[in-house]
Amino acid sequence: MKRSGIFLVLIILLGSCKKESFNRQYQSNNYYQIAKNRQVAEWEPAQGVYFVWPPVIPKELIIELSNDTRIFPIVDGQAGQAHAEKWLVKWGINLQNVNFLHLKTEEELQPRDWGPSAVFTGTGAFKITDGQYKYACPGTDLKCNDSLEFQKKDNGQIYRSTIVDTAIVYLGNKLGFDVLELPFTNTGGNVITDGMGTAFSTCVLLTENRFNGISDKEFFQLNDSLLGLSNYNIISNFDKIGIQHIDCLLKLIDEETILVAEPPKNHELYSIYENIVQNELSHLKTIYNRPYTIKRIKVAPYYTDDEAAYLTAYTNSLILNKNVYVPLFGIEEDSLALETWRSVMPGYSIKGYEYVLKDQPVKTKYHFEGFEELGVETGWLYEDAIHCRIKSIWDENMVFISVKKVLPEVNINQSAVLNATIIDYNNANLTVEEVFLKWRVKGEESWVKQKMTMDTNPNHWFAEFPAKEKEIEIEYYIEAQSGSGATQNRPITAPEGFYTFKYVTHKSI
Repeated sequence: MKRSGIFLVLIILLGSCKKESFNRQYQSNNYYQIAKNRQVAEWEPAQGVYFVWPPVIPKELIIELSNDTRIFPIVDGQAGQAHAEKWLVKWGINLQNVNFLHLKTEEELQPRDWGPSAVFTGTGAFKITDGQYKYACPGTDLKCNDSLEFQKKDNGQIYRSTIVDTAIVYLGNKLGFDVLELPFTNTGGNVITDGMGTAFSTCVLLTENRFNGISDKEFFQLNDSLLGLSNYNIISNFDKIGIQHIDCLLKLIDEETILVAEPPKNHELYSIYENIVQNELSHLKTIYNRPYTIKRIKVAPYYTDDEAAYLTAYTNSLILNKNVYVPLFGIEEDSLALETWRSVMPGYSIKGYEYVLKDQPVKTKYHFEGFEELGVETGWLYEDAIHCRIKSIWDENMVFISVKKVLPEVNINQSAVLNATIIDYNNANLTVEEVFLKWRVKGEESWVKQKMTMDTNPNHWFAEFPAKEKEIEIEYYIEAQSGSGATQNRPITAPEGFYTFKYVTHKSI
């Protein structure tokens, strides 16, 4: 199977480029400053998901999604809806939990890339974004200023994504959301955000924008002014040839934790991944001006040919409310991947899904290139899996909570203070009677419920843990009870999931 099989080369003359990042100092290291737009993070509260039909995800995953949330299949008109309804009913899915979106997508089956993200304005209004998506995702090599390889039609012309590039206004009207126009390429699979003004992309995104006439300076300025992304981390490309989407390299699992793929040491990409971790990611700072906690998930080849050993895309998983949906490739490393996800996302329901094409009752029209003749049975690809093919519809009335976690170790003679930014987007202002720190000593069952204190900004809260005289471990989470009647915890899985820190006699260096 040729890695570049879906691409035909178009040479682009580009100016010199160097990998760069855009940073602005935050006013405070304890809280998020709320003066501008805010693009949401994947783990924030969502009300549903959408995916294309005929599906390029397994029926088992569709059934589970319908049990966990509301589903919005994208269908081609009434005929497409009738076809979907037939199968959904056959699978036992209640159509009362289904909304159909009538939209042609042609070959654009990855709504992660062309679909909208969610943004809250500085005044709390909710909008979905409409970035430029003129072409299906181009490929490139490791160089940050190299040529792009575009998909071409049978007549030799570059394939232009004219239908999905104009689809967002329809989606906004259908879902009842205002649309925020973005005059630049904002490919979703190559943009990961923390919900706090920080983004990660590989450098191919700058190359794509330059091809479309957007300079690096303009790209960073537009992201800052329109999306509130004041801290933009551009990471090196990581594949010898491919679309270089960052969601197949790493996953941001909260504001301060990155999960990064780790190939086998004898794999040709091992040194490339390690260089990114050691020389790029390890030097970055979170919104709270602390180094990221970097965790690793081992990936492995699921298919090998004379060009490459293709790696499992375990980071291309979907975080949706209290669930994580993980692509499985039918190899023994799958079980270790699930164990890793459970260890880094405590309290979440970790669900793994194989996608064996021959076992699926609904056959997609999508051609999994080279797979049939080579006997590869999985429909997941090394650069295209669950995260690419499903996108969330976030809750416009959410209670947003970001926590500056207590450091892992605190000296017993020092105070342990928890800071949090909390925004009730339902316009029901939170009071001191509604925001709580809940904590307990490890091993105890009951939680101590302690009121948090409002800082000078009504969205900024803090609490101090009671002093301790001996070495113990504390478990804790935040609970916000909105005047609208909603209760939101952080972590969202609390009390099953929680944060921890230890009181120690001597803090380790």
